[in-house]
Amino acid sequence: MKNIKLFALLAMFSIGAFITKTNAQIDVTINPIGALFANLSVGADFAVSENMSVEAQLGFGSDKGGGDLAGYSYKNFPVTVIGKYYFNPNNGTDKFYADVFMRFVKRSYDYDDAFFSAYKQTRFGLGFGIGYKIVGNSGFVFDIGVGAGRAFVDKLKYEDSSGTQTEIDWTELMLNGKLGIGYRFGG
Repeated sequence: MKNIKLFALLAMFSIGAFITKTNAQIDVTINPIGALFANLSVGADFAVSENMSVEAQLGFGSDKGGGDLAGYSYKNFPVTVIGKYYFNPNNGTDKFYADVFMRFVKRSYDYDDAFFSAYKQTRFGLGFGIGYKIVGNSGFVFDIGVGAGRAFVDKLKYEDSSGTQTEIDWTELMLNGKLGIGYRFGG
């Protein structure tokens, strides 16, 4: 719980510090593929200068099974803060960029089954990535990126149908992907 509070505090401080220096240019995006599969992810990318921006992404995913999957439940809550540096922008914070990200993810699966009952995961990590953003004259934004890093906190618990809980060692690799379409406000 202490790590979650620290992450939230750092994220709010970072966004607040950079918003005060922005030139009122904000790119708001949504992940269209995730939205098709009940995983809503929205991002707001705040320009700090022509070559730098800070993006905050919030997501939520939820699913409940029916039919053969009755009793299945899934929830996903990712929060990501990304600092981006654009190497040669045309319209301010566009084209090829490198980034540093901080990501927190909380997931849970519950399933009433003969073998599997519950799976809960909490992850927090840092990493680096690359991406490319296209901004049209009309304000249309297309942003795609990928990154990898290390999970510093990774708590994973598995519970079988008898109620036995097991802590599982999970890879420290943390991945971050971005596919966003949206609109640029201001600038």
